Amino acid sequence: MLEVDAVWKTKYQVEVTARQFEVPVDEPPQFSGDDTGMMPTELFLASIASCFCMALVYAAKNRKVSVSDMKVTAFGDTDPKNFTFSRIVVRVISTLPEADLEVIMPLAKRYCFVSNAVSQSCPMDYETARPGE
Repeated sequence: MLEVDAVWKTKYQVEVTARQFEVPVDEPPQFSGDDTGMMPTELFLASIASCFCMALVYAAKNRKVSVSDMKVTAFGDTDPKNFTFSRIVVRVISTLPEADLEVIMPLAKRYCFVSNAVSQSCPMDYETARPGE
């Protein structure tokens, strides 16, 4: 079982700890915070992006596809009225040939724990792009 602790420090500052790693979490000034760390919503998107990036690399390795670059950006449309995300887009940016991306994308979708958990309650779109797009 995975475990993460969140300890309130002051105002909206929280220190999150998992294993030996610490991550400061806060809100920006427009939300009454001091901007000392990412917002929880940004960490949520970071979890999706990083997990999917790792899943892509894992899928590529299993299919013997050589990866020289990989960037995953997660965008979230928020629904502040209902305190939820209305849509999440996962964009994969890589110079990999389209044929390789077509092979590893479905596998990565299957392997990514975080996006699989989220997709049960929030629509998720996946897209690819070239660097600079």
